[in-house]
Amino acid sequence: MSDIVSVPELTDAPHATVFEADPKVVRLALDADQRLPAHRHPGETVLFHVLGGQVDLSLGEEVLELGPGDLARFDGDVDISPHAREESTVLVTFV
Repeated sequence: MSDIVSVPELTDAPHATVFEADPKVVRLALDADQRLPAHRHPGETVLFHVLGGQVDLSLGEEVLELGPGDLARFDGDVDISPHAREESTVLVTFV
């Protein structure tokens, strides 16, 4: 079985569910200078793939500077807080 979703056509903001079944995938659309509060995804490994824009991703005390094409993998048990330096689109996959 195949599922196809057009990411640019997703309209919910800032989160739009791409795929609900495992692995769950969410499209995150952030306005310039938008920051999401620190939160966790316990028990998950998180893949954070920047499709467009520039995002500073806080992982606990560490800050990753991510741009288009960058893919970060991290443990969902750590506090995360993305901050868009410009309008940005990210795919977040939970495995």
